[in-house]
Amino acid sequence: MELITVTPIYVALTALWMIVLAVRVANGRGKHKVSLGDGGNEDMSIRMRGFGNLVEYAPAVLLLLLMLELKGVEAQYLHAYGAVFMICRVVHPFALFGQVKPTKFQKLGRMLSVIGTLLLMLIGALALLAW
Repeated sequence: MELITVTPIYVALTALWMIVLAVRVANGRGKHKVSLGDGGNEDMSIRMRGFGNLVEYAPAVLLLLLMLELKGVEAQYLHAYGAVFMICRVVHPFALFGQVKPTKFQKLGRMLSVIGTLLLMLIGALALLAW
């Protein structure tokens, strides 16, 4: 049995990024005195979506990465897959930070990060079916 060495790196990086975004939500809760939900506050809604979006996509992408690694995909491809995922997931909340009315650049960042993540899911799923 081969040792799984690539996927744990991206699971750890995702967990660390998740902590950063969770702390950002918690700080917003203190700042806006909101204990549950977004309290109708747009800043809280933005903070929560930054975290929620990562939580929604990470399990599927990381599971695909693990399955690809178990199937024997070469490490450089796995690292490329994981790195693109991390870039997409870091860009997305930065494109949201502090913006109720996002700029064109922020809209582009959000769009590219979502498209990139969806393409990763498609590539991973097709690769698993074909491998």
